[in-house]
Amino acid sequence: MLDTSAIAIGEPTVLRIQADRDITAGSGTFLWPEWQDTIPGGLEILKVLGADTAAVENEIGNNIIRIERTYEITAWDSGYLAVPPVVLVWGADTLTSNPLLLNVLLAPPGEPGQIAGHADIRRVQWTWKERLQRWIPWLLICTAALGLAIFLIRKWRNRPRLEAEQASSAEIVEPAHIVALRELERIEKEAAWKKGQVKIHHGAVSQVLRIYFERRFNYPAMERSTDELRKGLVNLPIRAKEKELILELLSITDLVKFAKWNPQEADHQRVVKQGIRFVEVTTVVPENNEE
Repeated sequence: MLDTSAIAIGEPTVLRIQADRDITAGSGTFLWPEWQDTIPGGLEILKVLGADTAAVENEIGNNIIRIERTYEITAWDSGYLAVPPVVLVWGADTLTSNPLLLNVLLAPPGEPGQIAGHADIRRVQWTWKERLQRWIPWLLICTAALGLAIFLIRKWRNRPRLEAEQASSAEIVEPAHIVALRELERIEKEAAWKKGQVKIHHGAVSQVLRIYFERRFNYPAMERSTDELRKGLVNLPIRAKEKELILELLSITDLVKFAKWNPQEADHQRVVKQGIRFVEVTTVVPENNEE
């Protein structure tokens, strides 16, 4: 879909592409078109606004996973531009979206034979918001410099105590992926869902993965909801298919914990398997590991 069906030539608008999949269809990812600077149909991509994954209900009340990608686009040719259907691939299936039509309008012409004159100079008074916007960067720089100075002073004063604590501490901390895999294997073996403890089973998987996020990526996942975690994934070194994998997993556990969704037996096992897979593919491998 387009945010508007008509734009002026060179004016930006937003193109949104949504792909839905049944939550019970198993794991997998959509293969999206590899667009660079242009889209078939004569559109130019100004900015890739990102991707979003969410668990929602469709029109008939079924739980689905919805993936949306948005692009800021424009066009430099006037007239009606036809945007052909977008082609996605899911497994062995090829899916196509609906076609779109965008009307690109020219600016109104001036008087024939006349050159437009210069616009008048307008004197404006800055508002308090505009003045604040000018000063905010300087205030932030001063605040950051002051905070850095306080931090360095405190660190220098606490240096003897920190050195003593480090010297006396001989505890070996296990790697994050070792702890996470051990806990996921324990959850899989206990299978609390077989005893009717479905929420406990899915809640334990969610907690293990959030703790892994905090230790592996230094990201406070325990303090954030799945929607907040989705926004933070943009800044983490995780590939797109792993992002979709973890968001799908956490969306399922949220449906069980908060929406009272009663999944099937395969879903109980699948969340653990997907959690183990996510930890394995995001594990830091030491450089001197010959294997």
